[in-house]
This record gives sequence, structure tokens and C-alpha cells, in this order.
Amino acid sequence: MRFYKTGLTLLAAMVLTACSSKTADIATKIDVTHGPTSIVNGDAKGADDITVTTPYFAFALSQGALVDLAMVEDGLYTKDLVKSVDFTPGTGELKLEKTEIVKHTNDELVIKVTRNWNGQQVLSTYEVNKNYPGVKLTTQLQDQVKETLFAGYQLDRNAPINNANVATYNDMTRMVRNHWTSAQLQNELSALYETDDLRRSYSGKSVGKSTDKNPEFSAWLSAGSLGSLQSDKQFYTSTSPQAELGLFDLKPTTGNFENYMTVMRQRWDRGERVYLNAGPLLKNAKQHSGKVYAYTPKGSITADFARAAARGHSFVSFGPEVYPLTTNFGGEAAPFSKTEVEFRSEVGLAKAEIWLDGVQVAGWKINGAKLFRTGVPVPPNRTWMQWIVEDVQGNKAYSNPIWVK
Repeated sequence: MRFYKTGLTLLAAMVLTACSSKTADIATKIDVTHGPTSIVNGDAKGADDITVTTPYFAFALSQGALVDLAMVEDGLYTKDLVKSVDFTPGTGELKLEKTEIVKHTNDELVIKVTRNWNGQQVLSTYEVNKNYPGVKLTTQLQDQVKETLFAGYQLDRNAPINNANVATYNDMTRMVRNHWTSAQLQNELSALYETDDLRRSYSGKSVGKSTDKNPEFSAWLSAGSLGSLQSDKQFYTSTSPQAELGLFDLKPTTGNFENYMTVMRQRWDRGERVYLNAGPLLKNAKQHSGKVYAYTPKGSITADFARAAARGHSFVSFGPEVYPLTTNFGGEAAPFSKTEVEFRSEVGLAKAEIWLDGVQVAGWKINGAKLFRTGVPVPPNRTWMQWIVEDVQGNKAYSNPIWVK
């Protein structure tokens, strides 16, 4: 199988269009400038502030914090969308000591910021790759922390997300297999969901990586991408109405997928709208890694894949496939309506299951058919439903939950 990396741009995304007011032309590479930012309505106005522009977004740093960010829409950089995106260690102020550009090429950028917090050094890193719209954010506390912290990355927007002109894809109008795109995420994302606040309570050894002497916190700031993907289809990075700004928790997910599945079901029971991921280190019983199939009816576009995966319009497969025919995975279904699915496998299907709130409530034996459709009524007074299918070789596919209204 041949794998492609994301980041191949559509021709339309490469057209240079003059921006209004203080904005510059859309960059064709990663550019860095010093001084007051060119982002319209931006807050980075100091002589030592830094503005980074890429073909898909731009951001500015001031006093070590990301204080401005603009996306590319209709060939222009938007106005500033954020008040800040920064690591919050709890109480106390972060004071800048120095900012260093440790790597800068046309395609890659690494900026390291050293700050002081309550007498100890805090090292933050901003990593950008031109082909993957987003920023990898990492902060490490240089001394071991013994007290309890409420710490993590936080995104503070200038205005709420406006989804008025973006398709929700809650309901499926027809089944088109080519509307689903599969890929394996190479970023160290765990559960897939967008949030503005990754702060959590940490006490003593639980801070950051519990085995580390120096606690570390990481996040992915998406500007229309989940980072590097591996797929047997060519992906395109372009400006898209589906491109969204959102924070994702970066936490390496390893081990057995069934154990991961158990934890995810517990989170669904609590009503957490988090969704399945498939990475190279997360294995099934046969020590194989899976792929995420996301609903991307407009094609293999990184922004569309990222939005679909973050909203659970996807399933994870180690072989067979499961497609929604009524309510989309990650969508909401009304009680007493019917949820229907289609299972597929080139080697033949063996069985299927339906789960309600963490308990298997029904199953089907399929006896080697390559295609099978079924459905069940949506029960009232439940939280979520999940479909699982297994092929004759023992490989499975797992849908994301359908939420019961």
C-alpha cells in the first residue's frame, strides 16, 4: 500500500490575493516578521513581538504568549480571532525571559520561549509545519511540582464559533461509500474532540507525565488539520468552510484498543462528547493498528477530515466497515426513530453488535456475507448507542456513538 502525507495544496489555495488594511499577501511559505503584527485588530504591537504567516493561517506572539490568530478565508487573512492561546499554570504570572527562533525554513518553524513562574523556569515551544495547518504547543516546567495545580492550555476567543454556514451532517440522506475517507493519525492525539480549555487539576506526581521529573503539557492547536495523516488516498490541504480553530489534547495513546474502548465508553456514560482515534501505537488483539474513516462528502480535504473526526462523524476500522444510513455517527437521534447501518467486508462478515450505554443489547450472525444492512429503534431514556461489526478473520470496526436526544 502506498501512503501519502497530507499537505498537497489545491491550486486555488495557492493564488495570491491582496489583503485589506494591514494584512499582507497570503504567504506561500512560513514567514516570520518582528514588530507590530499585520493581523487586523491584533494585540501584538511591541517592537519585539513576532508574527508568523503560513498559506492557511497566521499568528502572533507577545511576551511569549500567542495573542493573535487569523485564518485564511476567501483568499484573505481574517481579522484576529483570539484573545490568547497559552499555557496556564494556575495562580501566578508568567514573565518573559527570552524568545528564540531555533529553526526556520520555508516549511518548518520552531520557536522556544522561556518564562518565569513563581521562581521557576517554564519552557514553551511552538512548532509549525507549512503542510499541516496548526501549531504543536508544548510546555515543560523545569522543576518538579509538589503542590496541586489547575494547569493546561486554554484558548480564549474574541467571538463564539459561528457554524451558521457550515453543514452539520447529523442526518444521512444517502449512502455513498466514496464520501468516507480513511487515514491513520500520526499526531499524538488521544480522544478526538475540540475544546477551548485543556486545564485539569494535577497533584504532585500526577502533573503532566507522571514518570517525568519535569512535568510536560502538550496540545494541538488546529487551524484546519489534525497534523500528519497516512492514507492510501491523496489528501489536500486547502482553505475550506470546514476549517475550524480548536484545541486538542496531545497525549500518546498506546496499548490495546479494547482497553481504550472501555475507557471511552465510561466517558460516554458521563455524557462526554469525545470520539475514537486510531494511531500507530494503538493495537488490536492481533497487534494491528487501525484507521479512522471520516465523513468527507466534499473530498479528501484535511480541514473536512479534521472537523468530521472531531465531531464523531467517523468510525475506527481494523478491517470491516460500518456506515450509517440514517443518523450519522456523532449525531443525535430522537427516541423511537430508527437507526440503520450498512456493514461491509471484502473477506466476509461474521457478526455484529449494538451497544446501549455500555452494555451489548443485541447481536446478529451474518455467516460470511460481504454486505449486510440492519437497524433498530432508538430507545428513550438512554445516552448513547454504538455499532460494532466483526469479519470472518476476527477483525472489527467500531462506530462512534449516536447520542439519544
